Amino acid sequence: MKLCIVGTGRCGTTLIWQMLNDHPDLFVFRETHWLPALHDAFGTTIGSTETMLDLVTRTRFVTGEPTTLLEVDAFRASSRYRPEMTVRAFADTLGQSHAEINGKRFWGDKTPDYGYFLGPLQLHWPDVRILHLVRDGVATAASMSKHIGYRGLVAARRMHWCPLSIDYEPSQSPFPETGMSHFVDLWHDRLVRIRDEATRLSPGSYLEVRHEAVIADPAAELARIAQFTGLANDPAWLARVPTFVDPRRGLGRSRPVEVLKDFGPRPMQLLSELGYEAEKNQT
Repeated sequence: MKLCIVGTGRCGTTLIWQMLNDHPDLFVFRETHWLPALHDAFGTTIGSTETMLDLVTRTRFVTGEPTTLLEVDAFRASSRYRPEMTVRAFADTLGQSHAEINGKRFWGDKTPDYGYFLGPLQLHWPDVRILHLVRDGVATAASMSKHIGYRGLVAARRMHWCPLSIDYEPSQSPFPETGMSHFVDLWHDRLVRIRDEATRLSPGSYLEVRHEAVIADPAAELARIAQFTGLANDPAWLARVPTFVDPRRGLGRSRPVEVLKDFGPRPMQLLSELGYEAEKNQT
């Protein structure tokens, strides 16, 4: 794994995924969620590849769809397949297979929830680069409140999706309505937790990227990210990067300032520390 993109969710990781996945050398999984389960089962020891495949194929989104499309028979037929592997070897085999199918050299992952598992990620991949996407907590909490996955987390009183994803079956009834303050706290707690995990990473392996900076100057930010991750600053790729920004979602969008009334002292302090406007009496 060359890089992993993490964040609170609803913070711009999908946009960065689109941009980086377009790089001529890099394939990036959109979201996997199964690495923590593999780590819990095997750590750094050698384990059953079939058990690992079973966990991957059983990992689901909140919609019930599999997180990773995998041709199991083709994987078994791969020259890299072994009956027993380490978690790193298994994931690298899966990632490199996807990269090669797409004509690329490296692979990465975009799973925001892996911000809770930065230590284990670097245990398996000592050279992995971590990109942490940060966005205005006001906009993030408002977006979370409208998204089925984060509504599901709040309903389940969980901080991330990974433990729920194995064999998940969607509910037949909608998740109950809940107050905005729950999503504000979720934004706060997830961001603080990612930053705490980052303190245990090796120097130079962690980079915070502001969503607003990506929107404002996509090519400059992606050039910076490429340098950080060791990817080539391909001119044609950098020229395409701005086309991924939807002008309807640009910096001119109205900020949902009414959400500020649901910010308690700790989220408000974090908002200020990050440099985002934290006045509740905005109009």
